[in-house]
Amino acid sequence: MSENKSVNRVFLATVLIYIGASVGISLLSAYVPFLAGMSNYVLILLSQALVLLPGLLYCRRREGRVREFLPYRKINIATVVLVVVCTYLMYPLIIVLNAISMIFTTSGSRAVMDMMQGQSFFLSLLFTAVLPACVEEFLFRGVLFSTYKKSRMLPAIFLSGFLFGCMHMNLNQFIYAFALGVYLAFLVEATGSIFSSMVAHFTLNATSVVMTFLLPMLYGRLGIDAGMQVQAGGYAATMNRGELFMFLIGIAVWGVIAIGTTCGAVGIYIAICKINHRWEYVKHMFSGGTREKIITVPLVLGIMAAFGVMALRVYAELVQ
Repeated sequence: MSENKSVNRVFLATVLIYIGASVGISLLSAYVPFLAGMSNYVLILLSQALVLLPGLLYCRRREGRVREFLPYRKINIATVVLVVVCTYLMYPLIIVLNAISMIFTTSGSRAVMDMMQGQSFFLSLLFTAVLPACVEEFLFRGVLFSTYKKSRMLPAIFLSGFLFGCMHMNLNQFIYAFALGVYLAFLVEATGSIFSSMVAHFTLNATSVVMTFLLPMLYGRLGIDAGMQVQAGGYAATMNRGELFMFLIGIAVWGVIAIGTTCGAVGIYIAICKINHRWEYVKHMFSGGTREKIITVPLVLGIMAAFGVMALRVYAELVQ
């Protein structure tokens, strides 16, 4: 069996296990007090374990060849700093993509952010920033991307980002997670190490955690009530014309900012390539490859299952 078909089965298994566990817990929680009373942190830990399991089993089957496709290579402090700077320069683009998606659907990440209200800051940082950065990068930039790129680099970059978006299983997060996944794959190639994408992933998630804890205090000092806070993460379809107009103006302003900061991120990215002595490699990385077929039936089934969940969630929002 080809490597691409094998890792595509890993993706399908991950999606099906995740969906099955989510549905099972939801159905059984009405009858099993233990499940209904599980803490949010336990649920996050369980979800990350389910994402990790198929990839780990795949690696175990490969035995001594794991290091051949998982780029765990040390990176220096200068690279870490530049990755953080580059990631923050990409942040306005993510804001724009998130806002555009909210014209059609609600914020997928808001439930997680609301869940952290009143919780321990350090536990929230651990479970929503550190853990996903390690687990999700292992699967998407490690197992999947590092296998696909042997066939063709450009499709591998975009497909790994696309699957990363699919795994979030809601339309809002899919759109910006797709773009984020592409950026993270480029980072891995710039440094030759998955640690760079882990740093970037952690940076974004940690920023969300920090803002979740700081914004309520800021709103309180400014005299903004809770209703306004909810509206800030609301659904554009519920806005009146005036609110929607201002919302679109905000997207346009952030769009202009995003163009400038993304150009800056490209400059920092080139610097990252150069200090890791990979600039010449990156300039020519789209040539070559085995041309082995990447898209297979298990991959298509996994994508269909993920989009099925997204469609159900959008439908549920519309009928509320």
